[in-house]
Amino acid sequence: MLAARFVALAFVLIVLGALYLGIRAISREQAERKSTPYSVRRGMRGVAGVALSTSSMFLLIVAVMLNSPPLFYMSTALLSTLAVSRLQAFLSVRGLRFDRYVPEKASVGELIAVELAVWSERRIRRPLVTLVDQLPDRMAFRDRTSSLPLAPTYDVPMRTQYLFRPMRRGRFRWKSLKVYGTDALGLTTVTRNYDLEQCEILVVPNALPLDIDLPGAAGFGISEAETGLSRGSGLEPRGIREYAHGDSMRYVHWPTVARTGQLVVKEFETGSHSTVAFFIQRSRGSDIGSGANSTIEHICSHCAYLSDRMLRNGAGVVMPTIESASNVSSSPHERAQEILVALASLEADISETISSELLRGAAKLPYGSRAYVFISVADPALPSAIRTLCSNGVSVACLLYDSEKYKSKQNPSFVSAMDHAFMDQITSAGGTVIAVPFVVVE
Repeated sequence: MLAARFVALAFVLIVLGALYLGIRAISREQAERKSTPYSVRRGMRGVAGVALSTSSMFLLIVAVMLNSPPLFYMSTALLSTLAVSRLQAFLSVRGLRFDRYVPEKASVGELIAVELAVWSERRIRRPLVTLVDQLPDRMAFRDRTSSLPLAPTYDVPMRTQYLFRPMRRGRFRWKSLKVYGTDALGLTTVTRNYDLEQCEILVVPNALPLDIDLPGAAGFGISEAETGLSRGSGLEPRGIREYAHGDSMRYVHWPTVARTGQLVVKEFETGSHSTVAFFIQRSRGSDIGSGANSTIEHICSHCAYLSDRMLRNGAGVVMPTIESASNVSSSPHERAQEILVALASLEADISETISSELLRGAAKLPYGSRAYVFISVADPALPSAIRTLCSNGVSVACLLYDSEKYKSKQNPSFVSAMDHAFMDQITSAGGTVIAVPFVVVE
């Protein structure tokens, strides 16, 4: 009688323990799925393993207490099944070789496909494995899909892929890959990290339209870029380039198309010699906000839009403190791509102030140029720098961002560029104030 009570108590404790472990495994999985929805689902698999382990241990205890060989054989069979399943899952993630194929360049918000190839280095049959690439967190990606499970074979690459949208520009590198392996019955899961050859992708900013009226600089020649006097294809041919959206079909260079099979168009001199210079505030503490909705992200997206707009209207666009003048292309199409690449790697991580950058870069500008200054945090020395540029024949327009609207708990105290006193100082120094509206990027 006492033995029966002991067996019943042991059974109740084991069942309660199994239920607790199963519920805990499911809750952990739910929490993991919220943060990483592309991760491998393991909760029910863990419950099945706990259930079998509980059953085998209970049968073993009862078999010993009752001295029952059949129950002992049953518990041994269950334990052996679990051990073999664990061994198979363990071997499924060992002895693998991988390749990763990543596009060299993409735009913010563009759907990217990353292809993974896996080989087995051993002549064994493997169950399905799932590959999860460890993307850098600072990329701020979304809409990531899970790769399809596959069974690696010897000397034959098996390929799978996943998709995601990077929501932040930059140059991103990663090499870690996590492999999830299971047994044939799906009772256990084993993970293993692999360090592959480091891959890199350059994410360039999207052109974010900016609905503002940019001032002309009558008398300096730069007004041509906005009034349309420089628009048109010109008369002097410059060369040929790849077709871009918006190009007229009458400028297609058909002999080259017939020879190469690629659509190219003729490029002409526009007749405008105006110069536009962009200066972006990138001192430490000037990037306010987070993710895709920070001041530096919006500035780069607006700069990409305005540079394309200026180039299409015939103006020359330079960023004298960011790029080397020797690397500037004369082709508007190639120049637009160069600007996107330069903006992709821009970070607010230097000690130099925007006023100091403006004075340093203005020395390289020809007389009659216009400087556009993108600023989010007030720089007390900026009005003095603007006064110096205006006296040297360079007009200045300041595009101001209200950093108070980007503010988060992580940002220290600062004075917004939209501070009324600071705006009055810019106007008094001879600069033009342009208030940039705040728009949330989804």
